[in-house]
Amino acid sequence: MTEEIREPATALEAASVQRIGLQSSMSRVEAAAAAPARDPNWRNRLANSLEDLRLALNHHVVVVEASDGLLAELAAAAPRLANQISRVQDEHPVLSSQVADSMVLVSEGTDVDTVRSAVLNLLVAISRHRQKGADLVFDAYDVDIGGH
Repeated sequence: MTEEIREPATALEAASVQRIGLQSSMSRVEAAAAAPARDPNWRNRLANSLEDLRLALNHHVVVVEASDGLLAELAAAAPRLANQISRVQDEHPVLSSQVADSMVLVSEGTDVDTVRSAVLNLLVAISRHRQKGADLVFDAYDVDIGGH
Protein backbone atom coordinates (compact mmCIF):
# COMPACT_ATOMS: atom_id res chain seq x y z
CA MET A 1 0.00 0.00 0.00
CA THR A 2 1.40 3.38 -1.00
CA GLU A 3 1.16 6.22 1.45
CA GLU A 4 -0.10 9.50 0.11
CA ILE A 5 2.48 12.23 0.58
CA ARG A 6 0.96 15.60 1.36
CA GLU A 7 2.65 18.92 0.93
CA PRO A 8 3.01 20.88 4.14
CA ALA A 9 0.23 23.33 4.79
CA THR A 10 0.82 26.86 3.61
CA ALA A 11 1.03 29.58 6.19
CA LEU A 12 -2.41 30.73 5.11
CA GLU A 13 -3.89 27.25 5.62
CA ALA A 14 -2.21 26.91 9.03
CA ALA A 15 -3.51 30.32 10.11
CA SER A 16 -6.99 29.42 8.90
CA VAL A 17 -7.04 26.27 11.01
CA GLN A 18 -5.88 28.02 14.17
CA ARG A 19 -8.33 30.86 13.48
CA ILE A 20 -11.18 28.38 13.91
CA GLY A 21 -9.73 27.24 17.24
CA LEU A 22 -9.41 30.82 18.44
CA GLN A 23 -13.02 31.57 17.50
CA SER A 24 -14.18 28.46 19.33
CA SER A 25 -12.30 29.51 22.47
CA MET A 26 -13.79 32.99 22.24
CA SER A 27 -17.28 31.50 22.05
CA ARG A 28 -16.66 29.41 25.17
CA VAL A 29 -15.46 32.49 27.07
CA GLU A 30 -18.53 34.47 25.98
CA ALA A 31 -20.85 31.66 27.07
CA ALA A 32 -19.09 31.28 30.43
CA ALA A 33 -19.21 35.02 31.13
CA ALA A 34 -22.88 35.24 30.14
CA ALA A 35 -23.93 32.34 32.37
CA PRO A 36 -25.67 33.13 35.66
CA ALA A 37 -23.01 34.49 38.00
CA ARG A 38 -24.88 33.18 41.04
CA ASP A 39 -23.96 29.67 39.94
CA PRO A 40 -21.22 28.57 42.38
CA ASN A 41 -19.14 27.26 39.44
CA TRP A 42 -19.36 30.49 37.41
CA ARG A 43 -15.85 31.75 38.25
CA ASN A 44 -14.29 28.34 37.78
CA ARG A 45 -15.91 27.84 34.37
CA LEU A 46 -14.93 31.34 33.30
CA ALA A 47 -11.37 30.84 34.53
CA ASN A 48 -11.10 27.56 32.60
CA SER A 49 -12.48 29.11 29.42
CA LEU A 50 -10.07 32.05 29.75
CA GLU A 51 -7.19 29.60 30.14
CA ASP A 52 -8.29 27.87 26.93
CA LEU A 53 -8.43 31.27 25.22
CA ARG A 54 -4.95 32.10 26.52
CA LEU A 55 -3.62 28.88 25.00
CA ALA A 56 -5.45 29.47 21.70
CA LEU A 57 -4.12 33.03 21.50
CA ASN A 58 -0.59 31.84 22.24
CA HIS A 59 -0.94 29.25 19.49
CA HIS A 60 -2.21 31.96 17.13
CA VAL A 61 0.86 34.08 17.85
CA VAL A 62 3.25 31.16 17.33
CA VAL A 63 1.61 30.19 14.04
CA VAL A 64 1.34 33.62 12.45
CA GLU A 65 4.66 35.03 13.76
CA ALA A 66 6.80 32.02 12.79
CA SER A 67 9.54 32.68 10.25
CA ASP A 68 7.42 30.77 7.74
CA GLY A 69 4.14 32.00 9.20
CA LEU A 70 1.36 34.09 7.79
CA LEU A 71 2.82 37.49 8.66
CA ALA A 72 6.10 36.63 6.92
CA GLU A 73 4.17 35.27 3.95
CA LEU A 74 2.06 38.43 3.75
CA ALA A 75 5.15 40.64 4.00
CA ALA A 76 6.75 38.75 1.12
CA ALA A 77 3.60 38.79 -1.01
CA ALA A 78 2.72 42.42 -0.32
CA PRO A 79 5.61 44.51 1.03
CA ARG A 80 3.38 47.59 0.76
CA LEU A 81 1.43 46.23 3.76
CA ALA A 82 4.47 46.23 6.08
CA ASN A 83 3.10 48.94 8.39
CA GLN A 84 -0.29 47.24 8.74
CA ILE A 85 1.39 43.88 9.34
CA SER A 86 3.54 45.45 12.04
CA ARG A 87 0.50 46.99 13.74
CA VAL A 88 -1.32 43.65 13.76
CA GLN A 89 1.77 41.95 15.20
CA ASP A 90 2.09 44.67 17.85
CA GLU A 91 -1.42 43.80 19.08
CA HIS A 92 -0.37 40.29 20.16
CA PRO A 93 1.28 41.25 23.48
CA VAL A 94 -1.56 43.68 24.23
CA LEU A 95 -4.16 40.94 23.70
CA SER A 96 -2.15 38.49 25.80
CA SER A 97 -2.00 41.06 28.57
CA GLN A 98 -5.78 41.57 28.39
CA VAL A 99 -6.33 37.84 28.77
CA ALA A 100 -4.01 37.74 31.78
CA ASP A 101 -5.72 40.76 33.33
CA SER A 102 -9.14 39.15 32.90
CA MET A 103 -7.87 35.95 34.49
CA VAL A 104 -6.63 37.93 37.50
CA LEU A 105 -9.99 39.66 37.91
CA VAL A 106 -11.74 36.29 37.94
CA SER A 107 -9.31 34.71 40.39
CA GLU A 108 -9.31 37.69 42.76
CA GLY A 109 -13.07 37.63 43.14
CA THR A 110 -13.62 41.01 41.51
CA ASP A 111 -17.28 41.99 41.21
CA VAL A 112 -19.19 40.31 38.39
CA ASP A 113 -19.94 43.49 36.41
CA THR A 114 -16.27 44.45 36.30
CA VAL A 115 -15.25 40.93 35.26
CA ARG A 116 -17.88 40.78 32.53
CA SER A 117 -16.91 44.22 31.24
CA ALA A 118 -13.24 43.24 31.04
CA VAL A 119 -14.06 39.95 29.33
CA LEU A 120 -16.35 41.68 26.83
CA ASN A 121 -13.64 44.25 26.06
CA LEU A 122 -11.18 41.40 25.56
CA LEU A 123 -13.48 39.56 23.17
CA VAL A 124 -14.12 42.76 21.18
CA ALA A 125 -10.38 43.43 20.96
CA ILE A 126 -9.66 39.90 19.71
CA SER A 127 -12.54 40.12 17.25
CA ARG A 128 -11.18 43.38 15.84
CA HIS A 129 -7.72 41.84 15.64
CA ARG A 130 -9.12 38.91 13.67
CA GLN A 131 -10.89 41.32 11.31
CA LYS A 132 -7.64 43.21 10.69
CA GLY A 133 -5.95 39.92 9.90
CA ALA A 134 -8.68 38.97 7.45
CA ASP A 135 -8.38 42.39 5.80
CA LEU A 136 -4.61 41.93 5.45
CA VAL A 137 -5.05 38.55 3.79
CA PHE A 138 -7.62 39.99 1.40
CA ASP A 139 -5.47 43.01 0.59
CA ALA A 140 -2.37 40.89 -0.02
CA TYR A 141 -3.87 38.09 -2.03
CA ASP A 142 -6.87 39.57 -3.77
CA VAL A 143 -4.97 42.61 -5.01
CA ASP A 144 -1.46 41.22 -5.44
CA ILE A 145 -2.16 37.66 -6.47
CA GLY A 146 -5.03 38.08 -8.82
CA GLY A 147 -8.46 39.12 -7.56
CA HIS A 148 -10.48 41.47 -9.69
